[in-house]
Amino acid sequence: MTPAPEADAPPARAPWPPILIILALILGRTLDWLTGGALAGLLAFPAAPLLGGVIVALALANDVWCALTFARLKTTILPHRAASRLATEGAFRFSRNPIYVSHVAVVLGLGLLMRSPFVILLTPALAVALQKWSIEPEERHLLAKFGAQYQAYMARTRRWL
Repeated sequence: MTPAPEADAPPARAPWPPILIILALILGRTLDWLTGGALAGLLAFPAAPLLGGVIVALALANDVWCALTFARLKTTILPHRAASRLATEGAFRFSRNPIYVSHVAVVLGLGLLMRSPFVILLTPALAVALQKWSIEPEERHLLAKFGAQYQAYMARTRRWL
């Protein structure tokens, strides 16, 4: 069976994940500044930076695990490039999007580390933006490219966690 022509087209033209992460961090820090730190008391607990550091470290470790999985499969990790193989092993056994889970965790962790309430408050918006601009186009790409194999993977593996 020959894949549809759109199966070889990249899922997106822009690398949305890093753009969205940077925007969330800049917007969050800007809102912290504009409000004069009005919500800073929400993160006054002493362990906030330590907790944030642990979350960031775990998320980055997950990213490395995912990158090694992609390297072993000889497929792209770049979200704006067409996939050549379907990753269903490693962290991809637990989530169809473990890298995006890491992205959200990194922003949450950085919010704690920087004691930035608005970065933390923007984390759910980041997750929604990643789903709309990255995950859903990638799912359409993977369905076009891998068909029933991807449908079976979708049926047994959650989108996020």
